[in-house]
Order: sequence, then structure tokens, then C-alpha cells
Amino acid sequence: MSQAFNGKTTGDKVVAAFSSQVQGRVFLVTGPTAGGIGEATVLALARGHPAALLLVGRNPAKYEPVADAIRAIDANINVKIYGIDLASQASVRDGALKIIAENEKIDVLINNAGAVSDRFQKTEDGIEFTFAVCHVGHFLLTNMLVRLLRKSDAPRVVNLTSEAFNVSSGDYDDYNFEKTPYNWNAAYALAKLANVHFTKYLAANGRGILSFAVHPGAIWSTNFLKPIPDESVAKLKGFVSSLGVVDKTLEEGAATTLVAALDPALKDKNGILLLDCQPFALRSEVSNKEELPEKLWRLSEKLVKETFACVQQ
Repeated sequence: MSQAFNGKTTGDKVVAAFSSQVQGRVFLVTGPTAGGIGEATVLALARGHPAALLLVGRNPAKYEPVADAIRAIDANINVKIYGIDLASQASVRDGALKIIAENEKIDVLINNAGAVSDRFQKTEDGIEFTFAVCHVGHFLLTNMLVRLLRKSDAPRVVNLTSEAFNVSSGDYDDYNFEKTPYNWNAAYALAKLANVHFTKYLAANGRGILSFAVHPGAIWSTNFLKPIPDESVAKLKGFVSSLGVVDKTLEEGAATTLVAALDPALKDKNGILLLDCQPFALRSEVSNKEELPEKLWRLSEKLVKETFACVQQ
């Protein structure tokens, strides 16, 4: 790990430091929406001249400006957009099959997309919306794309989480809020805890696939919290500020993702959480419960009605 990297490091600086890990490689990023962390991530990668950047999101038209920006940086990059709604398992399956048909390999899969909802709603698959988008959709997509990851000589999966997981109950049995009243904070915290436990299980059982969870930091300039009432967002900002957390730019927020995706020194740190471009210890009791990663994996298989041979059973 480079000790020179910190919370103010930008994605461009990370890519410049690890340019050999970008050149000629294939990256897939979910949710690289214009004005978001995902866009900052793919634009930084573009400056490192990868072979291909695969952009995945619900509305393909929203990603055309991002694709154009990538081509403006390097016209030789193979940029593809795949319309996949992570809230729909049918959409994930259809999109994944198209990705498999059109690409020989994926070197790094960055599960960047996320969502929140101020009201309880179920997807077409009967799963609470936040949990479905932030975890279940990525769980299914990742497992379906393992065959392409295995074509890489150094495959990695990076899952974006949030320190909100520290306040989660960890009650995966109540992912649909059948026992407790719905609260968007609780729903988001459980989904972000799932990102951590998914990372840990994949790292322990993925047979050579490196997996890392990253917390990008406090970034308020995106539209991510648009569904949440302004009063609730203001309270959240005040709480985060009271903890001494410094706001980041999009480019600074993308940096930790890129360290996880590129830094060769992380080869022996499989399954860890990163914050401010450095390894960060899991502090909450619930994030360290040894039985929860496997419990989540089994629940996820149940929810997608499929078991996966990509990991050791």
C-alpha cells in the first residue's frame, strides 16, 4: 500500500501510480451515472488507457454522455453500455448473458451502483428495493460473470459500501421488514452490511478472485439521496459533520475504489475494507460476526433461486 494515498487523493493520482494495472485490461462498472462517483471512476480509468470499459445501468441513454467523455479521452477504448436494472433479476440475467456473449473476459468488476428509498417498496421479485439493488442484483450479476472473471490472470471484484453498516442490526431474516417498521436508514445500513459480508464470503471462497469492500467517504454533490426528504438529509449531514468527517469531491471519492481495483500490494489482503485509500478495520460487532457472510450467501441464493458452483461449497 502506498502511504502517500489518503482521503484527499484523487482517482487520477491512483491510476497514474498503477497505470500498468489499467493498460489493456477490461473493467466493468455498474451505475457510472454522470455527476456520480461511478463517472469519476471510469473517467480516471480512461486516462490509464484500458482495453475496454463496460458501463452497466438501468437507463442506457443516461450513460451516453459518460461514454462520449471516455472516447474524448481515448478513442481507442472499447466502450460498451448495457441496460441492466439491478432491481430486476430477469433484467440482470438477460444483461449478463449479453455481456458474456460479447466479451472474452473481465479483469475487474466494480459494483458501484446503489439506491435508497424513503418508502417501503418491493421489486417484481418480492424483495425490498434497497436490498435488491444494493446487494441482490450485484450478487446475481457477479456470480453470472464469474466465468469472464476467471479468464483474467488477476480478477478482482470491488463492492462499494458505506460506514452506515456499523449501525445495522444485521438481521438478514428481516430483509423485507416484516418484523420491524420500515426505515430508510435501516434498509440502507442492512444493504451496506451485505456488501461487506458478500465481499468477505467471496474472498474466502472465490478460488482466486480477490474481493474488496470500499467506503468512498462523505460525498454530498451527487443525486444519490434525492429520494430522501430534505429534512432527513440535513440531519444526516449534521450527524456526519459532528463526527469530524470531511466532505470529499467525486474524484477523491473514486480514489479508494481505484486503489482496491488496482493496487498490487492488496494481493495478500483479500476481503478487507478500505477507507481513504487505506485498509480500514471493521469495528462493529455485527460486521465481524463469523457466521453472517455464509448466512447472507445462502439467503441470496434462495432469493435468486439458484446456487453457484463458482465458490467452494
